Amino acid sequence: MEGLQVFLLAVVQGIAEFLPISSSGHLAVLGQVFGFDPESNVRLNVILHAGTLLAILIFYFHTLWNILVNKSQWRIIGLVVVGSIPAAVIGLGIKKTGLDMQLFNNLLTPGIGFLLTALMLQFAMQRKVNAENGLALERMNFKQALGIGVAQGIAIVPGISRSGSTIAAALRCRITPADSAKFSFLLAIPAIGGAALLDLLEALKAGPDATASDGSIALWMLVMGFVVSAVVGFFALKILLKLLQRGKLQWFSWYLYCVGVLVLLYWAYCNWFRR
Repeated sequence: MEGLQVFLLAVVQGIAEFLPISSSGHLAVLGQVFGFDPESNVRLNVILHAGTLLAILIFYFHTLWNILVNKSQWRIIGLVVVGSIPAAVIGLGIKKTGLDMQLFNNLLTPGIGFLLTALMLQFAMQRKVNAENGLALERMNFKQALGIGVAQGIAIVPGISRSGSTIAAALRCRITPADSAKFSFLLAIPAIGGAALLDLLEALKAGPDATASDGSIALWMLVMGFVVSAVVGFFALKILLKLLQRGKLQWFSWYLYCVGVLVLLYWAYCNWFRR
């Protein structure tokens, strides 16, 4: 794998992991169009996930610190645990049944997923929630946390944005925009960390032969991928929060409609007209 490919994947991971446009969907499309499988390189996959995880930890450092040191905030940890259960169950189920390979190895799934994410974003913004009429994160109940967690679990499907679906679900629960984003990315910590850990455990279990292709990536490329995904992810978070506060989340829906239609047209061309 060349340095330019690693750089491109890191940029896509950093942007699409946080902006509501689906990193898995974009990576699946890139893999199909340019003829490489970003999910197959375990070491790179772990590194890119670690970069975006670092971006969250830095961006929400003060929030995380306050939650840990203040017992009155520990209820939020319980909300995150409850909200993480659906994604863990769905994710493990998909991996055990081998559906993950089927989901990533075609263009139809992300194409439809992009359109569904666009619809979710527009549906969420129909409810005008702001800091004055919305609920703070501390007032969220466990039923709402579970519902938002189900949205995160569904977002395992390529093309359905994890951040978009969880923020949309939180907004529909009348959580304030800032706290909707905060809870979405608190949920992302175990989700992204867990995904990276599963990849690492699978690599260790499979042995050195299964990851022989990783040797084509030089150490400097891995370091670059980590840094780029972290830096790009940090600024993507800032952009998302600003647009969310201004009630402009639906802007991303128009992009997703365009991308979704283009991907489906390309899929139709590859499957019907090139035969």
